[in-house]
This record gives sequence, structure tokens and C-alpha cells, in this order.
Amino acid sequence: MGYTLAMIGCGVMGQAVLSAIYNAPKAESLEEKTRFPAKIIASNYDEESAKLVTDLINGFSESPNGIVVESTWGKNEEVVEEAQVIFLGVKPFVVNEVMEPLIEKVSGKLLISICAGWTIESLSKYSNQVSRIMTNTPAKYGYGCAVVSHSPQVSISQKQIVKQLISQVGKYVELPEKNMDAATALVGSGPAFVLLMLESLMESGIKMGIPLKESKECAMKVMEGTIKMVEESGQHPSVLKHQVCTPGGTTIAGLCVMEDKGVKSGIIRGVEEASIVSAKLGKK
Repeated sequence: MGYTLAMIGCGVMGQAVLSAIYNAPKAESLEEKTRFPAKIIASNYDEESAKLVTDLINGFSESPNGIVVESTWGKNEEVVEEAQVIFLGVKPFVVNEVMEPLIEKVSGKLLISICAGWTIESLSKYSNQVSRIMTNTPAKYGYGCAVVSHSPQVSISQKQIVKQLISQVGKYVELPEKNMDAATALVGSGPAFVLLMLESLMESGIKMGIPLKESKECAMKVMEGTIKMVEESGQHPSVLKHQVCTPGGTTIAGLCVMEDKGVKSGIIRGVEEASIVSAKLGKK
């Protein structure tokens, strides 16, 4: 019999992770299967939030790994007591409020946190076995990215469980915790920044007379194709960028205007600012 995973706080990001785990491809071995939970209990703060999780799961077919999901609200203590692994997905500013009543029941259990700004040290008062995660909303579709840091007390077998669960969101990367605020900005906030770029490309087409539907399709395909080109060629983006530029042509003309407007430095500063805010969140 597998273990039970408690998800304390299952909002947008929690549901993205839940979806990825629930819909993960069937395990190829018994050892791999044991790293998946037999049961997931999602516990939210109100009935409306709990219903959103129920509706989400009802929209899926049966889990390939036979995972059963329960959604409840206002029962954090009961849920944590039943579980062997705890997933913390509440807003950073309510972590203390939510976790203080659970200290005794969480202690000694693997605590997986996606709470931005909350360090391993700050979470260690609840359990010394902490895996700190930063992922993003594309995780819901299996195209996310997750950056992970572990406390020294997390065992090899527990790390394997974390990897088995979190790698379902997409790319799984382990980094020292000192990089987590930067990862929060780059990975966690990154989709919003990319969507702003996509929106800008789309609206540029509209401004020049391309209909909305076609402009959106073209902009999306340009971004998708460009990413594939970087992945498969292995070349630095700047090298590929200059390969697109013809001397005296349209591309270099457009790039010069974007440089004049500070597009590149604006993106860098925006990600940096998000990182600064991330570092402050856990201190509030």
C-alpha cells in the first residue's frame, strides 16, 4: 500500500502540481510506483476552493497510477495526521497561521513547500526534512519547470520521492538554496513575462492589420519554434539571433529600435525586481 500525500493549500499552483502527479504516465516498475502516493488529500480553507479541486479531478480520466484524490476544507489537522508526506501550497503570508497548529503532526514528516520566500531554515521549525520547490503554472500541462533545494536531513529515498512527484510538471532542476529567490523570479514569475512578450508580438500583428486569430497563432508559433531551435541546436540565443539578421535588413532595424527602448534591460531588471520581492516575502 502506498503513502498518503496531504496538500495543504491547493490553489492555482497546487492544482497544477496535483494535475501533473495525478495524470503522470503509468509507472514502469514496482519501485517507481511506490514513489507515487496511493492517495492525495487536498485541504483548502473554504468549501468553494475545495469544490474547484473536485471539479478539476472530475474532469480527468482515471489516474494511470491509480491515485485517489479527496478534496476537503477546514480539516488540516486531520489531513496531516493521516499523511506521510506534506505538500505546503498556501500563500507565503499565511504560512505561520496555517502551520502553527500543525507543528506536532508535521514534525518528522517530509515537508515539500512551494511557498515563495520561505527558506528551508524558516520551515525547519515545522520539520527538519524540507524540500523547497519553485515551479510555475505550465506545470498543469506537463511543460513546467521546477527548481528544488533540500535540507541536509532529507534522505536519499525522500529525494527520490520528491523527484518522482515534481518531475511530472516538466523540467526538474536541483540548485543550492541561495539560488531560490532568483529561481522564483525566473521560473515562477517567468510565464507572466513570456506572456507579456507573446501579447506584444500578437498585438504588433493586429496593429499592422493581421486579424486577431491569425496574429495570435503566428506569434505563438514563432515563440514555440524559436525555443525548439535553441534547444535542438544547442547554440547561444545571441548566435541564432544574428543568424536571422541580414545586413541592412528588417530584423536588425527592429532589434535596434527595441534596444533603444530598453527591452532587454527592462526584462533583466524586471526579473531582478521579482527576485528582490521574493526574498522579502518570507520575512513578512
